[in-house]
Amino acid sequence: MIPSKRINRLFRRFARRMSWPAMFTLVVAQALITYLLFYLAGEHELVSHPLQFIYYNMVVVSTVGFGDFSPVTHAGRLIVSFWQIPSGLIIFASFIGKVTQLFINIARRNMNGTNDFYHYDDHILLLCWDDHSTRQIVKLILGDKKRQKRQILLCVTDDIKNPFPDNMDVSFARLRTFSDKKELDRVAISKAKRIIVDGKSDDETLSIALSIATFAAKDANISAHFFDKTKAQLLKMHCPHIECSIDNSAKMMVRSMQDPGSSQVTEQLLSTLSGATLYCLQLPELDKELTFGTLFNNLKENYQMTLIGLSYFKNGDDMQLNPALDLPIKNGCYLHYIAHERIDAEAISWQSI
Repeated sequence: MIPSKRINRLFRRFARRMSWPAMFTLVVAQALITYLLFYLAGEHELVSHPLQFIYYNMVVVSTVGFGDFSPVTHAGRLIVSFWQIPSGLIIFASFIGKVTQLFINIARRNMNGTNDFYHYDDHILLLCWDDHSTRQIVKLILGDKKRQKRQILLCVTDDIKNPFPDNMDVSFARLRTFSDKKELDRVAISKAKRIIVDGKSDDETLSIALSIATFAAKDANISAHFFDKTKAQLLKMHCPHIECSIDNSAKMMVRSMQDPGSSQVTEQLLSTLSGATLYCLQLPELDKELTFGTLFNNLKENYQMTLIGLSYFKNGDDMQLNPALDLPIKNGCYLHYIAHERIDAEAISWQSI
């Protein structure tokens, strides 16, 4: 007698090697042969209606029992005993094994980062992995409750498993390299709207940023973090549209020493998890010219927004903080403000200002 474990292995191997078209062909063939045999055996009650037969056949092969119908002739019972149940059990078990293997493969690809994401659009790419900083980045992104619901795609070259397997907002891709166009196409880099580059070193961050700059969308917001200012300046020379942030720990320590509480202000302004936070919106096309003071007073009074500065470049290269109240504001500029939650430009009644 063949052990049950060996039978299970044989079924799994059979299901793995069989293609889906072949599996469906077997299912249909078993049903058609059974239908024909019952028809020849005179089981008119079972084959009088195709849907009724499908229901009966599925009940028999899946439960090895009878529901509302059963054969009444001797020939029909022989067909059930020697054909319908044996063939149905084999095919049904193989089908269940194939479906189970499909879900196992999906879960394995999700954990190993081998899925394709060509279909992604308007998503966020996080390039590189650090156990502490990357988790914090994801937490801060998701902490913005009014953000656009973009899917986050974490891309790494490290040999690691998916660090966010239970988070439906974060997908995972493991790439061979960040310089291979095919690999970048796999994560739909040309359709990503937000890209964060945070390598383990400044050299890695610089290399990745230079590699992806050519393939990223022209209107994508790309940010890269550096500790060395010269590396940030080098990247800005070649890719002026990339926003480079630089480690400010020394400046923060001096500010905290000279003006106690400065670190707490900065912490709240940069964190979406508690308190007021720093946000940005683009001024739409308006029919009238506004001044900074007019905007400041109206936004504060009606929307509890504190306007602190503006820029005419998306990456903030010409940032004007705390400008004069009579400064004219041009259409299309980027307004930086503090609020307890994000307020989009569409939520503001600009014509009433």
